[in-house]
Amino acid sequence: RSGMPPLSVEQGLALFDTALAGPRALVLPVRLDLAALRAQGEVPALLRGLIRTPSRRTATAAPQSAESLGQRLAGMPEEERRDVLLALVRDQAAAVLGHTDGSAVGTTRRFQELGFDSLTAVEFRNRLNAATGLRLPATLLFDYPTPTAVVDHLRSRLVTEEVGGAGSVLAVLDRLEKAITEMTVDAQEFKHVAGRIEVLRTKWADLRQEPAKDSGELDLEAASDDDVFALLDDELGLS
Repeated sequence: RSGMPPLSVEQGLALFDTALAGPRALVLPVRLDLAALRAQGEVPALLRGLIRTPSRRTATAAPQSAESLGQRLAGMPEEERRDVLLALVRDQAAAVLGHTDGSAVGTTRRFQELGFDSLTAVEFRNRLNAATGLRLPATLLFDYPTPTAVVDHLRSRLVTEEVGGAGSVLAVLDRLEKAITEMTVDAQEFKHVAGRIEVLRTKWADLRQEPAKDSGELDLEAASDDDVFALLDDELGLS
């Protein structure tokens, strides 16, 4: 589908021998389906010397920008936002996997269980980039291993909360708490999520950089148990 079909063992060995015998320091043994590449419309710059394209091309719609998609989502109720993004994620995943529609892709099953590998993960990321106007990382499916996790990430990138500051963060934490109470995870997922939460906790702590007080600081070595507990209550807002 990408215009680069696989090599047979015989073809691969023959190209390997050719590369060893040639004078060039860097060669790329690859089989190209020029018709498939030409049918994609926009030919990669690296291949334009190999593929002839019509001088006059049919105009194509410009990719949707993150701003326009975000504005469209901002006018929707929260549940509808999630439905739109989930349909987008499932449809793009289905296209990469060769399914006819997104109904073949679940919502909570891990992408690796669906058949994704490192190459198809990058193709999926590229499709989402084109559909949303975002610049998503190549590790998207490993950072967000399920369709619902990708939806949450896209929503956080595309939708600006009306409530600013800590209010929006608390709203996200409410959704996170609800999601955690409704899910079961294996050991690998638990370790991955725990690491991400610890990183977020550190980043949140870094936001509060108060100057050291000249007086009234608690000497932890000389403090009693009651003094330490009182300090913790004050820091956690429990006092």
